[in-house]
Amino acid sequence: MESDVSVEDEEVHGILVSRKQGNPLFGRPLKSCHATGDLCLKLIRQAMFKNQWDRAAGLLTSYLQTMECRNVLRQKSASENIWRLGTEILLNHPKSTSEDINVFHEIMKNLGMKHYLLISLEQVYHNLCNGETDEAYRVLSLAESWRNGLHSAEQKRLQSLIQAHRAVLNYRSWKDRRSAMSQDDAAYPSRSSSTQAIGSYYRQATGTFQEILKFPGVWDPFVLNYVDLLESSGDKTEAEKVLTSYASNPKNPPNPNAHVYLYNFMKRNEASREKLIDVLRVLHSMTPSHKLMLKFSKLLYVSGSEDDQRLSLNVLFDLLDFSGWKDSVKAWKYLGKRMKDTFWNSHKDWIIEAWQPRSSWWPSYHFAMSQATKDRQKCAELSMKKALVAGMLMGLGCVYYSSVYCSEKKKKGNKKTLNRMKEFIKKYQMFCADV
Repeated sequence: MESDVSVEDEEVHGILVSRKQGNPLFGRPLKSCHATGDLCLKLIRQAMFKNQWDRAAGLLTSYLQTMECRNVLRQKSASENIWRLGTEILLNHPKSTSEDINVFHEIMKNLGMKHYLLISLEQVYHNLCNGETDEAYRVLSLAESWRNGLHSAEQKRLQSLIQAHRAVLNYRSWKDRRSAMSQDDAAYPSRSSSTQAIGSYYRQATGTFQEILKFPGVWDPFVLNYVDLLESSGDKTEAEKVLTSYASNPKNPPNPNAHVYLYNFMKRNEASREKLIDVLRVLHSMTPSHKLMLKFSKLLYVSGSEDDQRLSLNVLFDLLDFSGWKDSVKAWKYLGKRMKDTFWNSHKDWIIEAWQPRSSWWPSYHFAMSQATKDRQKCAELSMKKALVAGMLMGLGCVYYSSVYCSEKKKKGNKKTLNRMKEFIKKYQMFCADV
């Protein structure tokens, strides 16, 4: 089909864009235009899947003619397809330039007015990734003043995102100016001008950040910029208020990151152990598999409270329920140590309580013979830490413990460690009979 098409190639902004003369795809009767448009769309997707970006660009040029369709719904669908597919092609085309992408976004904003703000946000993201700060400012300024029809809830949401990105630019300008000023030995008038500019960027950024955080949502990158702005300016009290409000606001969607940010801030500023535990307690209820749970367990254990020490043990059991932690030497080491301390302190009922709901699936999940072989081959230390836990939970007859014990006793230097492990398990294994 392509051999019958007369093609004239012209280089525009670095990309060869095919201009087709008398394309047979769209020379058919109007009633078949829908079918040919769908066929062209299918061919574009196939070309993109195979990374044939030149072919995809040429086919997209043909697909542009679907905008002439009189069906409003199909025309609307076509404009969105052109925007999304065109962006992907330009981002992957080997001859694409940053100017190509900017020009394409400008065309798309005028082609599909409904997506003006969304396309502007995409363009700003591209500009920021390529260090085009001035262009990003220009796009955001136009987007902030853009209005079309009734001010819908969707437009309001997108406008808040536009303002949020403007705040990020002001924050970055503040940071750059502040850094340059600290290294600059310029004369006083120049420094005075820089100080005024820094103050202006600071006020604009903080004011906008405050406004956007009034809207419920997940604002992670913007919150981090806002907190850095406040913290770098010495206003740590306000920074903590922002993070606390962001994490505890019931109108916001559940967001584990908010609690991680609050914990990191508190730890950075040497908050008390009690405050750190309170933050991680909430994080544990939301994401018991988070990497901070090891730290949470440790903080609970050293608090000295029996309730906290009991929770410390349960946190480790919860953590090892998740496959991402199956091969963690540190997690198994912590659990083995907590279990030994729990036995020594005569609280074996804590272990029984944690083990009972897991006794039906942990043996096959963690302690199968095949798992023991795999763990030994992968990491001998891991298999030893798990063998201790398996023996304490299921006794010397546990296949995982037996496999590791028989394999490791043949190696030099392991005899004392294995004997101590065996003696400890002998002393405490009887508790399993109570389950």
